[in-house]
Amino acid sequence: MYSELISIIVNLLIAMLIPTAVVLGLTYINRDSKELLVRKYGFSSQIWLGCVGIFIHECSHAIMALIFGHNIVEFKPLILPRNVARNDSALGYVRQTWNANSTYQNMGNLFIGTAPIWGCTLVIYWVSKTTMPNVYQFVLSLEKAATSYSMLKVQQVIANPNLFANMDMTSIVTMLIGLIIIANIVIGGFDLSPADLHNAFGAFIALYLIVLVILSVLTFLGFGSVVSAWLLKIMTAFVLLMSLSLVLSVVINLVLRFLNFFI
Repeated sequence: MYSELISIIVNLLIAMLIPTAVVLGLTYINRDSKELLVRKYGFSSQIWLGCVGIFIHECSHAIMALIFGHNIVEFKPLILPRNVARNDSALGYVRQTWNANSTYQNMGNLFIGTAPIWGCTLVIYWVSKTTMPNVYQFVLSLEKAATSYSMLKVQQVIANPNLFANMDMTSIVTMLIGLIIIANIVIGGFDLSPADLHNAFGAFIALYLIVLVILSVLTFLGFGSVVSAWLLKIMTAFVLLMSLSLVLSVVINLVLRFLNFFI
């Protein structure tokens, strides 16, 4: 029983640290991408080339704040370049208040602070599905194969990608538009501010302790193996879901580095 409990404690920590690492990784990569843009093309470039992402970023904050019962005092999803100086260089913002005595609202800070990661990822999947269905189906097939823990299935999917099958000129143009939108989302949407990360940190600790108590009770009731299997599935699903955002973020960062070096 106690060995199962220790296993649950470790697995839960890993299950929560993996999303944390992904969030911090996406923030670092895309913050660097915006710095590359600003350094080479000026401050306004991150707005023009990341406006869709900035808009989704702030809307994600606002939607999650409403879900957790926060009171939105002021909401600006996108600030145009000519107005940025008057707003402390913020590209957009959501200002909200909440009841400090409410566990639910305090816990919401974790999800509100990291909401742009989930919001931008979901929109990227939707844009992929709408503008490049072949790529979307390939990603889904690859994720399904990975969740089956079968390297053979993964190799089969990679060996037969069919990414550009049955594509006419309209499909190619649509795909290019989709790529431009996705690049815009990646550049502007994934950079969490220090305030976002600060608000999420305390809520992360509280959430870990609450979930740990619940899972510990389930383990003492004899559901240890079920809990372990559930945690493994959650970790795998999250990594696969975020893999597209991670790959796109790295690719765009490398492209910007390439352009800065040669141009």
